[in-house]
Amino acid sequence: MGEETKAITFRTMVAEDIPDVVAIEATAFYDAWNAGMLLNELENELTTYVVMEQEGRLVGYAGFWLVAGEAQVTRVAVAEAERGQGLGTRLTAAMVNKAWELGAEAVTLEVRESNLAAQKAYLTCGFASEGIRPNYYEDNHENAVIMWLYKNGVA
Repeated sequence: MGEETKAITFRTMVAEDIPDVVAIEATAFYDAWNAGMLLNELENELTTYVVMEQEGRLVGYAGFWLVAGEAQVTRVAVAEAERGQGLGTRLTAAMVNKAWELGAEAVTLEVRESNLAAQKAYLTCGFASEGIRPNYYEDNHENAVIMWLYKNGVA
């Protein structure tokens, strides 16, 4: 018998989620955002954040700024203990669906050139690599891969 599938749900992020999100930030990004920064994001009318819960536990979150029909992804992260299970792909798909619901015509993001797992999740969700931002990341000057997804499939 196989392992039971754990129920995954998605909802809009609220201020009460910030402590859990801060904990994920600390393991996901070299420039982790603090509680104040996340609260500012939630209070910004241009931003939307979704959280992913597994059996009532927050295990991931993602967000974007929606400006002029383009959703610029700010963060996508899964709790360290939950990585490698395809949750990033599910989270990305939920975030993209939310962007479409809110009127986005395109979604764009930058991802580290070395982050092949994230790139695979984005490709699975339909994103395409459309360029490189040289020396984009401040910590190690790594390049960023620019990825786009268009609602109607074309630029």
